[in-house]
Amino acid sequence: MLGLKDYSTGGYHFNFKMVNALRGAGHEADVIHFTAIPEKLRGSRIRGSFYVLSRVLRNKPDLLVVSKSYSFMAPLRLILPVLRCPVLYMVHHLEWHDRSEGVSSFRKKTVKWFLSCGKKIWVNSLSTAADVVTLGIPESRLCVIPPGFDRFRTDSETKQPPVRILSVGTICPRKDQLTLVKACALLGDRDFHLFIPGDDTVDRNYAEAVRKEADSLGEKVTFMGHLSTAELYSMYNQSHILANLSHWEGYGIAVAEAMWAGLPVVAVDAGAVPELVTHGDNGYLMAPGDVESCAKYLKELIDNGALREKMSGSARERAGKLFTWRDTGREFVNLAEETAGCKIRRNQSG
Repeated sequence: MLGLKDYSTGGYHFNFKMVNALRGAGHEADVIHFTAIPEKLRGSRIRGSFYVLSRVLRNKPDLLVVSKSYSFMAPLRLILPVLRCPVLYMVHHLEWHDRSEGVSSFRKKTVKWFLSCGKKIWVNSLSTAADVVTLGIPESRLCVIPPGFDRFRTDSETKQPPVRILSVGTICPRKDQLTLVKACALLGDRDFHLFIPGDDTVDRNYAEAVRKEADSLGEKVTFMGHLSTAELYSMYNQSHILANLSHWEGYGIAVAEAMWAGLPVVAVDAGAVPELVTHGDNGYLMAPGDVESCAKYLKELIDNGALREKMSGSARERAGKLFTWRDTGREFVNLAEETAGCKIRRNQSG
């Protein structure tokens, strides 16, 4: 899982948890990552590519697990048929969902070429699986294992007004906090407060536009910056509604976590979120960028405490049926062993 910098994303968080699951099952796992390669190779696709190749040739693994890393895989991809080392590819999402511009057919063919070396391909949701199938990858190669989440302690005490609306995620066009702020401007004199935790340095121009739009709401909006895990869990427990207006999510861990805390969700009907949120049951689904619908659903949840309480119970019930990290780790280890072709001999002391 090699990139041009030391990424800190949900995908990398997932990957390292699966490394720990493999090691916990008694397997040896050699990790090639930005922080684990010589400093002089960082930032160079060519040098990094041949470093990856040399590590694999030297270690002769029973299984190669690859998370994206397309630009660092070319030399290794060319000789994989000779190595006869099974590959388990991991796809958190197809990266063009992160971009506003379209994607060329050449790019899609290139990604297909890399993924086609996978004996098995892990995906995090049915939505991601459907995306991969559109590239021409056989569905039989795919295995959906959703991420887990920690069952943090939830607060059963009655939440006090104002109604707290929470939006979790990096402030960027895909997460679309701008639509949320515009919708909140239509809530009139209702008693609410919007909290927006998330990194605002990825797209500074967009973040500035969101802040400027929020000026009309005065003290009803708080930008919180990056929060620790404990701080985020506390915000879930203090909030009443999660607004996730992302135009696309490969899975939506923030949605699962918020539902565990009993938050009804107002979200976009796209990506994997509809696999978690059922319209009218534990939240509402809307079209991307639909300010009026967002405002309508927020009004219903703010004005109707009984409805909010009913959806809260449904959200918590749905979240209780989702995978924990232990479940995800167990299933991923099983998939890795299956892809390797046999039950790899485990360290009996593990």
